[in-house]
Amino acid sequence: MKMKKRHQQKLVVLGVVLFFIWNVPFISIFDGDFQVLGFPAFYIFIFLSWLFSIIITYIILKKFYE
Repeated sequence: MKMKKRHQQKLVVLGVVLFFIWNVPFISIFDGDFQVLGFPAFYIFIFLSWLFSIIITYIILKKFYE
């Protein structure tokens, strides 16, 4: 079973976006003393962006297997 081009493109775009938001210039925005519910904002950003990337990948692959 071959994946459609648009599904491949969406996954590539997701990978490129994750590369840029997890890169040093963007990550340095969260390098401070700001906390959310007692956790540093850096950790919240990393884990929420990771969670959203998993959810988006699941949605794309779910459409692929339909």
